[in-house]
Amino acid sequence: MMDGKGSNGNGSTPSFTVNASGTTPFTKQYADPARAAEAAAHHRWLSQLEAVAIPALLEETESDLMFENIDGRHAEPGDLVAVAATMGTLHAAAWSTHLHQAELHRPFRCGDLTIADFLSPRRRVLARFPEAAAPRPAALYKDSNVRNFLITERGVTVIDFDDLTLAPFGYDLAKLIVSSAMTYGRPDPASVTDALEAYNARIPAPAACPHKLLRVYTDIHHELTAPYLNRHGYRYRWPEVSPWPAA
Repeated sequence: MMDGKGSNGNGSTPSFTVNASGTTPFTKQYADPARAAEAAAHHRWLSQLEAVAIPALLEETESDLMFENIDGRHAEPGDLVAVAATMGTLHAAAWSTHLHQAELHRPFRCGDLTIADFLSPRRRVLARFPEAAAPRPAALYKDSNVRNFLITERGVTVIDFDDLTLAPFGYDLAKLIVSSAMTYGRPDPASVTDALEAYNARIPAPAACPHKLLRVYTDIHHELTAPYLNRHGYRYRWPEVSPWPAA
């Protein structure tokens, strides 16, 4: 199940390689060639949306993907609103270009890429949260771990292309909130509200994620991420750092 892991939790290893021009591309190595090919396909699809900043894929082999190196820092709690806005822009572009034709319970074919459905890889946890499995407009899940965004002089850059599935609008935003809290501690509730508003302002109005449903999605991500506590940068238990009082 991909939703809970942190960066490099799937057999891939980042490294750096200096090329002839003196720049330093970022090379990600994969133990499984199929995973490398999937990540490259995800990158191509997201690049074609031309919605957000992502690093160029410079070279692809069976085991390595070499990306343009981006000068920036990983997102922090103070960046939640900016990252949420970037996610909203990406999800809106994916929906208007392709995903308005998608259904969450079916894999979606888009050119040479098949995007996995939302339900199949999450059936066990969704059985406990049936409201999350209801039919809704389809966006995407790209593992919006807080470490998968870089803050640069030009704004937010999206990195890491290993995982891609269909998901309802707001689901990947919940991953950002949970991963940030489990990494840095309890966020300011006002910043979480502002992040949701920034996200909703950029997506189609009928797809807006209500606050109540966002909380359901964070509960799902808590269950999926809890096994990784004290790994991949996760230092805090979600129940102790949730921005909302216990129900």
